[in-house]
Amino acid sequence: MHLVRDPLPDAGHRAALTPRVRFVGCGTLDAGDDAVGLLAVRAARDELEAIGGVEVLETRSGLNVLHLLEDVDAVVLVDAVRTLGGRRAPGEIVRAEAGPEGLPAEIGSSLSSHGLGLAEAVGLATALGGRPCVVFLGIEVADVTAGRALSPAVAAAVPEVVRRLVEEAEGLMGDLTSA
Repeated sequence: MHLVRDPLPDAGHRAALTPRVRFVGCGTLDAGDDAVGLLAVRAARDELEAIGGVEVLETRSGLNVLHLLEDVDAVVLVDAVRTLGGRRAPGEIVRAEAGPEGLPAEIGSSLSSHGLGLAEAVGLATALGGRPCVVFLGIEVADVTAGRALSPAVAAAVPEVVRRLVEEAEGLMGDLTSA
């Protein structure tokens, strides 16, 4: 009789016992500085996954980010950016949080060799509803030439990006747990 009055949740429903935070590195490994998002999450993977409720994934396409925004409480996107007009130096780290309208317009001009850009993917997820908390960490690029390695300035930024990723994980898990 209990199951008739109080049925179990749908099979697709996930009980919110432990918050889930997903870190997504984006980029193309063989395109110079465009690889920085992938390399940063790879370098941080062990420390991040040691924090309960955290998973680390990689993608080449902003379009893939749409489904990576599902079934989690927060997502941290890590990717290369190139600002119009060269306002930032290569290796500079940019942090932005998605608001009600998605990511700030400045991120909309981010580097995207991945088809649909991250800002557009987050904007679409926002329009569709149900988007989790989204944090974007971008690293200003110098050279995205195919076949090149990371430029020295971008490579030098990776340890700081790793430190910030771990800090983001700890902060998000603390905020989500206390909420």
